[in-house]
Amino acid sequence: MALAALALLLAAASASAQAPDGSAAELRREAERLRGEHRLPEALAAYREVTAREPGGFEDRFWIAKLESWTGHLDAAEQDLAQLLAERPDDSDTRIALADVRRWRLAALRTPTSPARWEADIEYDGERYPGGAASDGATLGLRTLGRHRLRWRAALTVQDKFDHTETRGGTDLGLRLTRSLELTGSAFLAPGAEVLPRGTWGAGLTALAARGLLLSADYRHDAYADARVHGIGPSLEWYAGRWLLAARYRYIATRFDGVSSAANDHAGLLSIGCQYGLANIVRVFGFAGGESFGEPSRDRIGSSGARGAGASWRHFVSPVQGFEVVYALEDLSARGTRHTYGLRLVRRW
Repeated sequence: MALAALALLLAAASASAQAPDGSAAELRREAERLRGEHRLPEALAAYREVTAREPGGFEDRFWIAKLESWTGHLDAAEQDLAQLLAERPDDSDTRIALADVRRWRLAALRTPTSPARWEADIEYDGERYPGGAASDGATLGLRTLGRHRLRWRAALTVQDKFDHTETRGGTDLGLRLTRSLELTGSAFLAPGAEVLPRGTWGAGLTALAARGLLLSADYRHDAYADARVHGIGPSLEWYAGRWLLAARYRYIATRFDGVSSAANDHAGLLSIGCQYGLANIVRVFGFAGGESFGEPSRDRIGSSGARGAGASWRHFVSPVQGFEVVYALEDLSARGTRHTYGLRLVRRW
C-alpha cells in the first residue's frame, strides 16, 4: 500500500513539474501554503508571481505588502499599503497593517533591522505515565531562512526518561528539485542510548499537487539497542483558505534481536487546523495504532492498542518572536493513560 502511494505521488509530481509556468490559481495556492508554513521570503516571491499574471487582485497585493513588512521591507510595504487604502478607504485590515508598518518604521529608526536569515528555537517536552513515571526533555534547534534550494535544521536533544539521561543530535534536510517537488532526509544519532534510538535515518519525497494539496511519502529506520524499527507510509496536507487538513498513515515493521519473526503494525493520524494572522494556527488532532507520532522512544514500540487526541497552538507575537504549545492525552489500553505536553519558543534574526 505504501509503495503504491509513493508511485502515485511520483506520478503527480511529474505531472506538476511538466507545467512549470502554472496558472495564477495554482501559484496562489502555493503562496498560501508557504505563508502557512511561515516561509515568508518564498511566499512573497510566489505572491509577486501571482500579481504578475493577475495585477488587479486586491487580496494578493495586500499579502505582498504584509509579507514585505514581515521580512523587513518597510518602505515598500508602507507604499503598497497606502495605495491599497486609497482604493478601499474603509478596509480595516489594510488600515491596521499600515499603522503597524509606520510604528515599526519608527522603531527601526532607533534599531535598524534586516530580513531574518536564521531561526533558533528551544523546546521543552514532558510526559507523565501511569503510576507516576515521568519524562522531561529539552531540544535546541537552528535552521536557515530564505529562498534556498537546500534548507536544513540542526537539533540537539537532552532527555531524562526511565532513569536514563540521554543526548541525541542530528539534522533534517530538504532539497527543492523543482518548484513543486522536494526531496527530504534526516539523520540523528544517540550513541549508547537505551531509551532513544541509537540511530535514526529517513528519506522522503513531497510534491505540491493541484488545489493546495501536498502529497508526501517517507521511510524511517530507528535502530534501538535491541530492536530495529522500519516505518513507511504516505501523508497529505490540504490548504483550503484559512483551513488546513492533514492525514498520515504508517506501516511499521519491528524486529527484536534474537527473534526471527518481525512484528507488523499500523498507525494513522488526522488533524484539522485554522490559520490566522502572521502564520498563526490552532490545530486539533487524533491518532491511533502502533506509534503516537511523537519523538521515537523504546516504550512506543508495539503499542498497537494506543489511541489519543490533542491540540496545539502556534502564535507569533511579532515577525521575529513566537511560541507553540501542545498537549495530547493517549489511552495505552490496559496500561492506562499518558499525558504529553510541550512548549517551544522561537527567535529569528
